[in-house]
Amino acid sequence: MANEINYDGVTVRELYDAFIKGGVLPSDASVMVSSWIYENVGSAKRVFSYAEPFPAVEPGCAPAPFVRTFAHADWIDGEDVVQAGQTPGELGFNERFHRIEHDLDHLGTDLAKAFTCLAAMRASLRRLLDEIRAELNRLNAAVHEQKIDGGPLIIDKIPNYVAALDYGRYMGTTMFLDKKVSIWQTKAGTIILPAVEALGVDVVAGPKLRGGAHVDRYVVEHPDVRERFPREVKLDEFLRLFGDDELADGRSVRDVLKVLPAESSYPSIEAMISEIGEREAVIVRTTIGAQAAISAALGIEAEIENVADADIAALGSVPTKARAALARSGIGTLGKLADAKPEQVLAIMKEAQIRADAGDVAEWTGYARTLTKLR
Repeated sequence: MANEINYDGVTVRELYDAFIKGGVLPSDASVMVSSWIYENVGSAKRVFSYAEPFPAVEPGCAPAPFVRTFAHADWIDGEDVVQAGQTPGELGFNERFHRIEHDLDHLGTDLAKAFTCLAAMRASLRRLLDEIRAELNRLNAAVHEQKIDGGPLIIDKIPNYVAALDYGRYMGTTMFLDKKVSIWQTKAGTIILPAVEALGVDVVAGPKLRGGAHVDRYVVEHPDVRERFPREVKLDEFLRLFGDDELADGRSVRDVLKVLPAESSYPSIEAMISEIGEREAVIVRTTIGAQAAISAALGIEAEIENVADADIAALGSVPTKARAALARSGIGTLGKLADAKPEQVLAIMKEAQIRADAGDVAEWTGYARTLTKLR
């Protein structure tokens, strides 16, 4: 072939055939040949296509519709005679059991075929993923070689949106021009950023773990709640009296307390709020990818095993000046904030001349207590 790529006397076809003769699967041979081309001949605009066939429908894996051959006709006591052989009016035990055997054999064959097809599909899928991995590695190599203005790629030139968001408030996610975006309210105004489906954002700024904190604030700001429940709290009674009240984030008390078992009771309001936080933390802990997202969102290094050791600088729900004042007073981690007495935190805010009331402090410490339950 006059136009076939030839490098050092070896053509693509010769190399591919050599791989096949050596027992390499066609899909693996295609990946290896493409790597050889990239490394030895040079790069060009690449168009990725799969070498491994993966049809949407595999005719050989579609079993024929199952038709049951055995149909039992009920016997009548005192009229029907039990017999082994078949007669014109009765199939007999032997024939009945043989038909059951036939149906079971048919089902067994179909099940065996299904497992065979699953195994084949798994093998094909593995080879497809290997192709994708090879292509991603080539793309990564190409990006690594890219230069900006004749020099290496400088990450520091990228605007630090995280720093800007540290002084703002996460407003939620919405659709804008058919794209999902995140809305942040900052000192510089409203910022719209591409939405990233990350549990970490929800952990720090979203509502997933803030139910207990908001209920804590609600109890502090409504003294009648504690007057009505000075000791034991029965959930159904609590919901009857206060379930429709609105919390600081716009949710109702009933919405947040849905996480608790129906008709449960607690020795105190504090025990009920603690259970809310524990259950919210369990939901997040058991979510796939939660651990990595939590670590990234809270700035936890890999060697830190306890969320309580995370710096409160990541706690965007607490105003920046308040966090700074807490850190100067020795409350620099989530664990220390969770253990702090509300009156102690209020005293720190008063000394630093930061406006904060008992409800704010209850929410901050309650949120920190929930976060420390994450791992």
